[in-house]
Amino acid sequence: MKTSVKQNSAFTLIEMIGVLAIIGILAAVVAPRVIESIRDAKVTSAVASVSAAKTAAIGYYQRYDNFPLDTDLVTVLDYKSDPVTPPNYTPAVGALDFGDVLVRQSQLLEQEKAPIGRPDDQTVHAIGCAAVGEQLIGGVTYTGTTATMRFKSSGSATRIVYYFMPNLTLQEAAALAAKVNGPFTADAVSDESFVVASLAGNGIAAVGGLEGANCWFDPGANPGEYNAYLYVSHQ
Repeated sequence: MKTSVKQNSAFTLIEMIGVLAIIGILAAVVAPRVIESIRDAKVTSAVASVSAAKTAAIGYYQRYDNFPLDTDLVTVLDYKSDPVTPPNYTPAVGALDFGDVLVRQSQLLEQEKAPIGRPDDQTVHAIGCAAVGEQLIGGVTYTGTTATMRFKSSGSATRIVYYFMPNLTLQEAAALAAKVNGPFTADAVSDESFVVASLAGNGIAAVGGLEGANCWFDPGANPGEYNAYLYVSHQ
């Protein structure tokens, strides 16, 4: 009488090493593309936030025939929290800005926060309004000249409305620049090239071939981070 021999169907060590090696190769190839796709989706959403801010700002201007300067804002009533007896609104970080007016009057349904950038204890996402020659949120000065900082769409404006996004990574900033300021010429070969092409205070750089920009950058809180200033509207 023959006795049955139980077959061992488990993977051998060599087979397991081979499978892990294949998984590692696939991860190395696919992961960067997945990360880039996620980042591009966030940048697209951030640009949509700017478009929403533009719609809200234009609606405000049509009602009041004026954009209020951040420096003139003393009180913002919070109609969003209580439309009957609105309390005064005080931001947790920074001073009042035009975006607080839009949000608290429910003209901008979303908050000022965008999906890219990193708020900190000094700066947060904001929608500001400043006169030409004034300092913007984050510390740069809007000169209104192409040699230092001027929004391409602002023309000869006396005051500008802008979207401030703090502490973007280099990759976020480059993707935002490519989407808002592009197309760039072929000599823009790195992420840094796209950002350096429009640094506030330095004007438009030679690399990239830009003639103007609606998105400007300034160094952020940490090395390798950038604050972004995006055109919304002007007066």
